[in-house]
Amino acid sequence: MGMYNKIANQAADYYIKTNEVMPTPLAVARELTRQRACYVTVLEKPGRHIRGLYGQTLPHFRSLAEEIIVNTVTALSSGHWRPSRLDLPHLMYSVALLGPLQRISDKNHLNPFVYGLYIVSDRGKSALLLPQRAGVETPDDQIATALRESGINSRAETITMYRFDVEYDDG
Repeated sequence: MGMYNKIANQAADYYIKTNEVMPTPLAVARELTRQRACYVTVLEKPGRHIRGLYGQTLPHFRSLAEEIIVNTVTALSSGHWRPSRLDLPHLMYSVALLGPLQRISDKNHLNPFVYGLYIVSDRGKSALLLPQRAGVETPDDQIATALRESGINSRAETITMYRFDVEYDDG
């Protein structure tokens, strides 16, 4: 289990048992003290069924540790499913660390196996797709999925696209 995944696991355990957000540990690895955006996916074993997902394109907290903790709790608490202590042994977490956003002008700059995609419309709608998503094989698939999920009408709205690298910490 990687260090990012370990923090997500601890945050979930703490939240499910206390219904509170875990305090950020004072002694953490140097990588966890810097600011960095991330997404946390909560998966149920077996089968890796997605139970929750949450993150932001830019960091919102002082440290990556705090970012992972808050995103884990939000992923667990924002859906219709409420995990209990009985669920803990069946849950696993995937932490995706986002690299800087790079504005791109067309689909030729995308590769859905390497880059994530963030699309924003002039009307404030947006969507983010992490790379390596099941069923997304081409840049066209990536763009179409983002437009569909965000409700952006590319014929009526101006869009801006960004790509970003992702480093995964699965477990």
